[in-house]
Amino acid sequence: MEPGYHEIEQGTGPPEVPPPDLAGVDAHRELVYRSYETYLRNQLLELDETRASKWKHDYSGEQAYLASIAPMRDRFKAMLGWWVEPAQREPVSIRDEEMLYEEDDFVVRRYYFEIFSGLESYAVEVVPRSSGPRPGLLIQHGYGGTPELACGFGKTANGEDYSYRSMGLRAVRRGYHVIAVYHPSGYGVLSEEMLDQALPDFPQYGYTYGQNRLHRLAVMAGGRTLLGLDMMAASRGVDLLVSRADVDRSRVGMYGLSQGGTTSLYLASMDERIRASVASASFSCRILQMIGPSRAGSYLDSPEEDKFFPDLIPLFSDGEVASLIAPRALGVEAGERDTSVDFEKAWYEFQRARVHFEKLGIPDRCEFIAHCEGHIPATARAFAFLAEQLM
Repeated sequence: MEPGYHEIEQGTGPPEVPPPDLAGVDAHRELVYRSYETYLRNQLLELDETRASKWKHDYSGEQAYLASIAPMRDRFKAMLGWWVEPAQREPVSIRDEEMLYEEDDFVVRRYYFEIFSGLESYAVEVVPRSSGPRPGLLIQHGYGGTPELACGFGKTANGEDYSYRSMGLRAVRRGYHVIAVYHPSGYGVLSEEMLDQALPDFPQYGYTYGQNRLHRLAVMAGGRTLLGLDMMAASRGVDLLVSRADVDRSRVGMYGLSQGGTTSLYLASMDERIRASVASASFSCRILQMIGPSRAGSYLDSPEEDKFFPDLIPLFSDGEVASLIAPRALGVEAGERDTSVDFEKAWYEFQRARVHFEKLGIPDRCEFIAHCEGHIPATARAFAFLAEQLM
């Protein structure tokens, strides 16, 4: 059956009344726009102020504490979506393994691995030639990066700023068995910095489009998030580490830069097999990082869509997420000249996070690792902190 068609009542031609003054219309539009923004900002500020009252931390003992935060851990996992508990997963499988480098003191392999049935990513694995058992370390790249670059395999691996400073190589030379997992944001011809560019079929949309596109699809697939898929991919990296015969399963850590630092914070709060984590160039007062004011700008004014979640401000500022890691260990690495993360706001939020460790009597498991440079990781102190916590 075909639809019936009807005539358009109003034909083309000039307007029937004189058009209004455009500046006057725009003044009304501006008033309403500012009204909406002010209202929503005030709502967020109220949610931020009441967040602490929604948490019921019990510091009377470690088991009591873990029981008190368990409901919030479950809610955090539900907010990001896609999470499957390690005990409920199929064993991780890999394919198409290839050798990238063979050095005197380590070897480097790359392969694809399965996240879920029908979904896969790839990883770079850097293995010391010395005998184990040894600690395992998950190295995580940031927005638009690659495992190769995070590990130190690239022309700009040791660049002055916005550089990973050879995190993986520095780790393997300290005796870690390293795995670095890829989180997708696009593809196409890589720049010398080995950062993702615009998708080849959509060059007009810019470098953030690939990640935004996947996030939109993830949200439509049940209200979940791309970051939730990334958490599962990174957690599969933990599955790989603990499956290695030379890795001590009780000594698994994580270290990431920028969005990889956020992953280091978030994944450690979800995956309790991670005993110590260092979040570099990411930790901050979340509401100011999201909507400002912040010396480093805000995500509200960036083209990145994948940073916005419904419970983030009401429940999960970085200090509260850190409380899901305790009594395990968390290092917060921050650069005084970082132009993407406000150093002062990071220090402020760290004070809130440290309270939980202090009340549990374990202040040495939470440390602020400051340096005088920019958006870079891999201070000697960060590695020393990991070594102390993973002994």
